[in-house]
Amino acid sequence: MFMFLDFFQLELRLRLKSISTYVYFLMWFLLAFLSVAAEDFGPVGAGKILLNGPYATMQIFFQLTAFGMIVMAAIFGPAILRDFQRDTWQMVFTKPISKLSYLGGRWAGSIVITLLIFTGLPIGEIIGCFAPWADHTRIGPLHFAMFAKLYFSIIVVQVFFLGSLFFMVAALTRKIVIVYLQGVVLFVIYLVGLVSVITARSLERFWPSVFDPLGVLLLDSVTRYWTVAERNTLVATWTGMFLWNRLLWLGVGVLALAITWIFFPMSAELLTARASRKKKKVEQEELHPPRPRFAVSLPKVQQYFGFHTTVQQFLSLLRLRIQNIVREIPFWGITALMIAYVLINAHFAGRVDDRDVWPVTYLMLQSVEGNATFFLFIVAALYAGELVWRERDTRFEQIHDSLPSREWVDWLSKLCALAVVQLVLLTCVLVCGVFSQAIQGYYHFELLQYFKELYLITFTQVVTFSLFAMCVQTLVGNKFLGHGIAIGYFILIPVLYRVGIENRLVLFGEITPYTYSDMNGYGHFVPGLFWSLLYWLAIAGLLGILGVAMHRRGSDTSWKTRFHGAFDRMPKLAPAAAVLLVVAVGSGAWFYYNTHRLNPFRTTKQQRHLQAEYEKLYKKYEKQPLPKIIAVDTTVDIYPQQRSFKAIGWYILENRSSQSISDIHITGQKESLDEIHFDRPSQLTLNDKRHFYSIYHLAQPLAPGEKMRMDFRCSWTSRGFRDGNERPELAYNGTFFDQDYFPYLGYNRGIELDNPVRRREESLGPYQEMAPRGDAYYTQLNLFRPDSDWITYHAVVSTSADQMAIAPGYLQRQWTDNGRNYFEYSMGSTDIADFFSYLSGRYAVKHDKWKDVNLEIYYTPMHTFDLDKMLSSSKHGLDYYTANYSPYQFQQYRVIEFPRYRGFAQSFPNTVPYSEDIGFIGRLKKKDDIDFTYFVTAHELAHQWWGHQLIGADVQGSNMMSESLAEYSALRVMQHQYGDTHMRRFLKHELDGYLRGRSGEVRHEPPLVQVQNEPYVWYQKGSLVFYALSDYIGEDRLNQGLRDFLIKNRYSMPPYPDTRGLVVSLRAVTPSDLQYLITDMFESITLYDNRVVSATWQETPDHKYKVVLTLKSRKLKANGDGVETEVPLHDLIEVGVFSGTKDHEQPIHVEKQWISQNDSTVEFIVDQKPTRAGIDPYNKLIDRNPEDNMIDVTKM
Repeated sequence: MFMFLDFFQLELRLRLKSISTYVYFLMWFLLAFLSVAAEDFGPVGAGKILLNGPYATMQIFFQLTAFGMIVMAAIFGPAILRDFQRDTWQMVFTKPISKLSYLGGRWAGSIVITLLIFTGLPIGEIIGCFAPWADHTRIGPLHFAMFAKLYFSIIVVQVFFLGSLFFMVAALTRKIVIVYLQGVVLFVIYLVGLVSVITARSLERFWPSVFDPLGVLLLDSVTRYWTVAERNTLVATWTGMFLWNRLLWLGVGVLALAITWIFFPMSAELLTARASRKKKKVEQEELHPPRPRFAVSLPKVQQYFGFHTTVQQFLSLLRLRIQNIVREIPFWGITALMIAYVLINAHFAGRVDDRDVWPVTYLMLQSVEGNATFFLFIVAALYAGELVWRERDTRFEQIHDSLPSREWVDWLSKLCALAVVQLVLLTCVLVCGVFSQAIQGYYHFELLQYFKELYLITFTQVVTFSLFAMCVQTLVGNKFLGHGIAIGYFILIPVLYRVGIENRLVLFGEITPYTYSDMNGYGHFVPGLFWSLLYWLAIAGLLGILGVAMHRRGSDTSWKTRFHGAFDRMPKLAPAAAVLLVVAVGSGAWFYYNTHRLNPFRTTKQQRHLQAEYEKLYKKYEKQPLPKIIAVDTTVDIYPQQRSFKAIGWYILENRSSQSISDIHITGQKESLDEIHFDRPSQLTLNDKRHFYSIYHLAQPLAPGEKMRMDFRCSWTSRGFRDGNERPELAYNGTFFDQDYFPYLGYNRGIELDNPVRRREESLGPYQEMAPRGDAYYTQLNLFRPDSDWITYHAVVSTSADQMAIAPGYLQRQWTDNGRNYFEYSMGSTDIADFFSYLSGRYAVKHDKWKDVNLEIYYTPMHTFDLDKMLSSSKHGLDYYTANYSPYQFQQYRVIEFPRYRGFAQSFPNTVPYSEDIGFIGRLKKKDDIDFTYFVTAHELAHQWWGHQLIGADVQGSNMMSESLAEYSALRVMQHQYGDTHMRRFLKHELDGYLRGRSGEVRHEPPLVQVQNEPYVWYQKGSLVFYALSDYIGEDRLNQGLRDFLIKNRYSMPPYPDTRGLVVSLRAVTPSDLQYLITDMFESITLYDNRVVSATWQETPDHKYKVVLTLKSRKLKANGDGVETEVPLHDLIEVGVFSGTKDHEQPIHVEKQWISQNDSTVEFIVDQKPTRAGIDPYNKLIDRNPEDNMIDVTKM
C-alpha cells in the first residue's frame, strides 16, 4: 500500500511540475469561459438557451471531453511508458514492487491529474458568468449542484473509461505512437457510427445512443425534443438510455483495467527475454557475417558533388523516406481506417437530408473527399513529425548530419515523400468513389471532376498544411509539442471564425468557399479558388524555406547555432524565397484587390451593423403612405458569361390611399438600382448609398385614385471575385434571380434583425412581431409584397445564343438578333401576384399536357431521373386541386432546374424554379420510401392556389394559409398515389421535424393560426394538424371548408383575409363534438404523452383473438417558451392492432375511442393473430415521445 502511494505521489509531483498540466487546465478554462462570456464562441449560439444552463453545460462537457482525448493520451500514455522511454524499467522491475502498486499508482495519479485539469471546464463557466461584457440576460442563477452532478455524470465517466483505454494500450504496446493512434481510431470509428445513425431512416435512437462512447449522439437523443424551458432547467438523469450508456462505458473502463492487470508483464525477465529475441538475429549477423560467394574488386572512389549527385541523393533519400512511412504499422492502420470510413460514407452519397438520390459524382466527392481529408491531415501532422525527428528518435542524427548532403535536399525529400504518400491515398479515395458509384448502380463516372477535386484542390491544401507542419516540427524542440501545434490549427481556425475574424488572407490555408454544380461546373468560383490556393501555397513555401534555413544539423541545436546556420544557408535559399515572396505578395494583393476593392468585404458582424443602421434610420417611415404597383413591364438582358444583367422597366403606380402622396420612398435592393424617373417632375431629397434608401419629392403630389408611371434602370455586373458571399443568382449556366433586384417601394421590414440576442448587441429594442390579425394598417397589405396588390405583367428577356431565357407568362414570340436570343412573355389581361423571376440556361425541354394545360420541364441533359415523376405529380396535383378547390387559372405549368447553390423550389405564377439538389436526381430504393421529389413538386403546384389565388394579409398567421395548406394539399395528393403506409412514415418524419424545431426556438412558439416566421410550425405542424383534422372530420368535409374559404377570398383586394376567416370555415364543417380539435390544433399549442403500457392477446374458443391494451395518456398545453401544463383529457384518440414487424405493420383493426382518463384499458376481438398494437399509431397527434406509442403484443 505504501508503494502504491509512492507511485501515486510520484505521478502527481511529476505532473504538477510539468508546464503542460497548467497549459491544459488553462486551455479548458478559457474554452469554457469564452463559451459563456462570448456567446458566439459557445455551442448553443444566439437564442434563448442559457449560456450557463444545464443544456449548454452538457454540450460543453461532452464536446470538450471528446476533443480532450489527445490530452488524456498525453497523460495516461507517458505515465506507464516513462520507465521504458528512460530505460529504467530493468531497475524498477527487479525491485519487490507489486502490480497494484506500480500500475495502480501510475493510473490513479494520472486520473486525478486529468480530473483536476478538467475542473477548468466548470470553473471557466462559473467565472465566465461574471464577465462584465457577457450577455447577462442569457446567464441564469448559478447552481453548483448542477455543475457537480454533470461533472460526475459526464467528465468523471469519460475520463475513467477513455483514460483506462489509453493506459491499457500504452501498457501492452509500450509505444506512444500507438497510444495516439488509438485515439484517432476511436474517433474515426465513432464518426462512422455517428454518420450511419444520422443518415439512417429510423428515428429509433435508443441502442445507438447506448453505444455512443463520446456522448454527442447520446445528448442529442436525450434532449432532442426538450423545449427551451426544459433545456434551461432539466439535467440528464441516470435513467433510460443515459443510465445504460454510462454503465456500459464505466464497464469498458473496468474491463480495460482488468486486461492491463492480467497481461502487463510485470517482470524484468519476461521483458528482457522478449527484447533478446529481437536482438539475437542482429548479434548473430555481427558475429558471423555471411561470406561473399566470389571476390569483389572494389573500385576507386572519387567524390563528386555536382547536380547529378544531388539528384541521386534526393531520389535515394526520397525512396528511403517513403519506406520510412509505408513500413510503419500505424500508417497502414490509418490507411485501412480511411478506406473503411470512405467506403461507409460513400454508401450515404445516395442520401441528401432524408431523401434517396442517385450518387452523382459531386455528391460522391462530397461524401468521400470531405471525410478522407481528415485522414490526409492526420497523416500530414503525424508523419511530418516522424520524418523531421526520425534521426534523433533513432539516435542516428550525428551520423546522418555528417553525411555530405545539402540541408534542402534532406528536407525536400521528406516533404516529397509525404506528398507522394498523400497522392497514393487520394488515388485510393478516387477508386473508392468510383467503386461505390458502380455498386450503387450509377455508371456515369466523371473522372475529370475527380481529378480536379482530388489532385488539384485537395492535394494542394494538404501540401500546404504539410509544409506548415514540417516547419513547425523543425522550429520547436519537442515532437509532441509540434503535434499539438499542428492539431491546434484545426481548432484555432473555427474559433477565429466564431470571434469574427473572417478574412481568408489571414486565416492560414483557408480558401474561398466553392460549390460544384452539374449544371454550372465550378463556374464563377474558379478565380477565387485558384488565387487563394496559390497564395497559401506560396506562404507555405516560405515556411518551407524557413524550415530548411532552421534545419538542425550537428549536436549543438541551440537557437544561437541554428540562427548562425540559417544566416549561412540563406544566400543559397534566397532566390527560391524571393520567387515565393513575389508569388505570395502578388497573389495576395490580387486577392485583396478583388475581395476588398472591386467588391465590398463585410464580416457577419459588419453586415448585422448595416442592417441595424437601416432600421434605426428608416423604421420611422414604415407606415409612410405610398402608392401601389399595379403593372410591371421589364426588358432584361442577361449576360451569362459575364454573370451580369441590365434591365430597364416601368411600374404603374396608383394611389389607393385616401390622402395625397408627395414623397416616394425607395429601397434599392441587392445594390442594383441605377436610376429612377417619374412621369412628373421630382427631386431626390435623400440618396443614402450605404443603405440604398432614397426619397423622391414629387412636384405634383399623387392624388387619391391617380396613377403615374415610374421608370427605372437596374443592373448588376460581377467584378472579379469575392471572399465568399458570391451572388448565387447569376451563373454561367443556370441564372435565376427575382424581383428583389428591382426597386422596392418604402421601408423593407425583411432587412431587420429578428434574433433577440443580435438586437440587444446592436442596441435595438424588442423585435416588432408581425401585426396581430385585424390590424387596420397591415390588413391593407398582402403577405408577399406590401408595395403592390395584383399586377399585370409583361417582359422581354434576352440571353446568349446558346441559352433559353424564361420568365412567368406565356411566350408571345421568340427571335434572334445580333447573336442573342430574345423571348417575350406576357400574362395578358390576367392579374398575378407581384412575384416574378428570370432564368437563363442551356436546357433540354420535356413536354406533356394535362387537359388543355401545357406541362414543361426545363432540365440539364444529364438529369433525366425524375422527369416522369415530376410530370406525374403535376398531373395528379392538377386533378386533385381542381376537383377539390377551384379551377387552375393558367394554361401552362413549368418546372425549371437551377444550380444547387440554393437548395429550394419556389412557386412563381405558372413557373417553378427547382434546385438540382432537391429534385432531378431523386431515387426510390424501397417501395415504402417517401418520394420527396413527387411531394415537393405537388407542394409547389399547390401554391398556384394557396399563394397565387389566395394571398393573406401581412399579419400573423398568413403563412399558414400559404405554406400549411400547400403542405396539406401535397400530402393528400401523395396519399392518393402511394397509400396510407407512406403517410405513417411521412407523418412521423413531420412530427420529428416539428418537435426538433420548437426545441431550438429563439423567440417564442406561436399557435398555428398566429404563425409568423417559424417554418417548423407552418410546414411540419401545419401538415400534421390539417391531415389529422381531415382524418377526424373526413377529407371531403375539410376540403369543402377550404374550398368555401378560397372561393370567398380568391383574388381578393384589401382588406386581405387572415386566419380568423379560415378558422370560421373550418368550424363550419366540423361536428360539434369535435370542435375542440380546432382549438387544440390551431389556436393553442397542445401536446400529448400517449403510450402503451402493455398489450396481450388470447385466442378465443371460436379461434379469434382477444387483445387487451393498457394505455397511459396525458394532454398538455404549452406556452411560447415550452412550459407545459397538464389539462383534463376527453379526446377521441386512435387505437389499433397490427400484424407485421416494427416499421412494417399492416393494420388489422384501427378505431377511434374517447379517452377521458390518464389510465385506461381497451379490448378488441380480431380475426387475425396480432403482433403489434398502439395508441395513435399513425402519429396524427403531436406526441412528445412517439416511440412508445407502439409495442409488441405478447400472449396473455
